[in-house]
Amino acid sequence: MTDYFFLPSWPFVMPRLFWLGVLLLAATLLGELLDRRLRLPRILGYVIAGVVLGPQVTGVLPRSQVVGLAPFLAVAMGIVLFELGSRVDLRWLRRNPWLLATSLLESALAFGAVYAILSVVGTTPLIATAAAAIAVATSPAVVLAVSKQLGAQGQVTERLQLLTALNSVYSFVAFAMLFGWLHMEARGAWGAVAMHPLYLVLGSVALAAAAAVLLLALLALAGPRGDVQTISSLGVVVVAVAVATALKLSVVMALLGMGILTRALDQHRRFLAVSFGYVDELFIMVLFALTGAALDLDLGATALAAGLGLAAARALGKAIPVFAFAKASGLSYRKASLVSVGLLPMSGLAVAMAHEAASIWPGFEPQFGAVVLAAVLILELLGPLAVQFALRRSGDAADAR
Repeated sequence: MTDYFFLPSWPFVMPRLFWLGVLLLAATLLGELLDRRLRLPRILGYVIAGVVLGPQVTGVLPRSQVVGLAPFLAVAMGIVLFELGSRVDLRWLRRNPWLLATSLLESALAFGAVYAILSVVGTTPLIATAAAAIAVATSPAVVLAVSKQLGAQGQVTERLQLLTALNSVYSFVAFAMLFGWLHMEARGAWGAVAMHPLYLVLGSVALAAAAAVLLLALLALAGPRGDVQTISSLGVVVVAVAVATALKLSVVMALLGMGILTRALDQHRRFLAVSFGYVDELFIMVLFALTGAALDLDLGATALAAGLGLAAARALGKAIPVFAFAKASGLSYRKASLVSVGLLPMSGLAVAMAHEAASIWPGFEPQFGAVVLAAVLILELLGPLAVQFALRRSGDAADAR
């Protein structure tokens, strides 16, 4: 030990927390600038800040550090999924079954369109199926964050949130089923072919039900105070995320299911519409800034062109059913066009799902990555603008009423 042991080591290295703070400050300033000056979604600023401070541009926030912040991402996504799920009224589907028909067909056609275009460009069936399963999901975080920023309420907003919640469930189930195929490709593990998908789906549903029952029990004890409900909900969300992670279950399915079941099982109307306020804003900022930092800009013109084609095929697959069932479900064609636009954002969970699949079969990600991640990059930047356009043109946004 030297006489100057109390001084920082050299070369001096800033801890991960410092760069997270820099990223959040940059995201805050850019998000507010876009909102106030250009009336654009704040989350677009968060993503751009992440990209600028990401490893491809400055090397300031290495990819290993982004991965090390996974707990922040998991809790942030858990809050978004729970809040979106809690806005889904399953009784609406019973009253208007054409909504369920729209949801099923828009997901099926988006799956088919993406699979077809990837097959045409020579992608293997496994990779094309995986990409199509992921492409089914609309980004819950984009839809919820832009809806809240605009104070949006109305027919387009409600349908957009409902369709997003449902297609996120379909996407997860389809991708979970795909894990059996991955096990066969990787090592011919027959035991895991059926058990892994069943464990993921049934285990995540069971965790969602248990978390919903726990939350409703806490609310029965705590009473109707909004602050107590918010704290109780946040606590159960964090616990559910931790349990899902520890048991290797799906955070997406568990938290989205928790929100849906909390509302569905609330016979005594104890559960109020929870708003996490500034906590929610902080986690959404972390989520989008870190998602932007993890995006790979070095994709090449071919991958970007293919990603654009994938995004266009996906958009068409989602739009056709929305129009086909518009009148039957009580929606005008004008609003159907706006719902179709609002469904454009592709979930950034594609990146996490690709990493999870690569843990089973290392050969998966190199083949999967370029085209799908190009589509994610395109729609991460265009998606918030599409949702904002749809909600404002529909009259649902507070500044449009």
